[in-house]
Amino acid sequence: MLTNTIKKLVFTALLVGWPALASAAGLKIHTAKLGRQPSQIWVQFETPAVLSDCEIEYPTNNPTNCPQPNPPWDVIVYDPSGVASPIKVITSSSQPIGNLPANGLVQLNLENPLPLHFSRIDITFTKRNLPHFSIEPTAAPTAKWISPAKTKDDSNVYISGTFAPAEGGSPSYTIDSKASYVLHSFSNGAYTVSATGDINTDKKKTADPDSFHWAIPVQHVTKYNLTEQFPTIGMELDKKGNAINLVSAPSVTGAIGHVFVREDTKNPGTKTVAASVGLELSGGLEFGSNLKNDFAVANRTLGGQGWFLRGVPSANLYLIIPKVLHLNKISFSSSYTARLLTTDEVFIETRHTAKPIPELSDKTRNYVQNSLTFMLTDYFGIQIKHQYGSLPPAFSFVQNSGSVGLVFAFKETRVPQ
Repeated sequence: MLTNTIKKLVFTALLVGWPALASAAGLKIHTAKLGRQPSQIWVQFETPAVLSDCEIEYPTNNPTNCPQPNPPWDVIVYDPSGVASPIKVITSSSQPIGNLPANGLVQLNLENPLPLHFSRIDITFTKRNLPHFSIEPTAAPTAKWISPAKTKDDSNVYISGTFAPAEGGSPSYTIDSKASYVLHSFSNGAYTVSATGDINTDKKKTADPDSFHWAIPVQHVTKYNLTEQFPTIGMELDKKGNAINLVSAPSVTGAIGHVFVREDTKNPGTKTVAASVGLELSGGLEFGSNLKNDFAVANRTLGGQGWFLRGVPSANLYLIIPKVLHLNKISFSSSYTARLLTTDEVFIETRHTAKPIPELSDKTRNYVQNSLTFMLTDYFGIQIKHQYGSLPPAFSFVQNSGSVGLVFAFKETRVPQ
């Protein structure tokens, strides 16, 4: 019933919001940063961006089908007294990895180094609706900054949940959060080593879901929207530490997407984003050792269960409508993960019983999460969430859990060095 309610809310949002897309903004530069080199500037458009490499490249790689006689960029530097001096852009290109509509990242190489002291630097893209951005003198050269994220999987920091104070007792809460910090990147940013953590739990003593996880993954992002994650160390545990697994999770994730465009009514002859959809498919393994299992399960001794191996196919579908109903965007995402067990692992049955029942079995563990998010800003919004299934290591079953709460999310953009 809750799932049907969420579907109705999504349909209503689309039905009501679609006419309001006529007021959506055109192409916009999210940020511009000084590069580590004194003659380098990085520009990031708001994503998804209706852009092609042909439009931003100079010189073009295909002069026959994509003529580009002049760089499509104006860079003007104002000295401390306010005198303007243009600096010529000699090359411009999208970043070496990923695709331009999805990440919006462009590198500008200038003819002359930027001065150490300036009052302002103006960067203008000379096509479409002429989006521009001003760099203030307080901006220092940087290799990273934050930008809006599409979904939870796309985020480096994602904090979602509810909190309700209680008179005469402890407050109730739910938490669904993740954090990822890049420790090191190499090969022009194609490979990264990160520290990651995930929490999905609530205040109840018999929390469902009840999953804590940390890892140090090594990822490789290819030019073909394919992400490879290599085996590294990690750990799974429940809130009380009754079940603890040492785990490694290699995987491959492929992504496809489409951007729907329309005429920009404010800038005739140009296009703007009406909506974007995407699908991510993953295949992987989770293997390791159960170090501790203190749940009271019949016909077994206390202690760890030993080695385990799981097959883990998953899918994540999302729809994003920007600049609608006076919101930054409305997004809907639905994810499904199946864990195919080869050995018996603990499972906590919570259905049709007042007291959860631990058991051992090798049946497939499914997990579904649907969320409808109304983003008030780039990074903050209100979220309606539905969960069903179970998560490791205790696999405490969640039967159609719904919540309305707040969400804060962003991703870290790193430029190749």
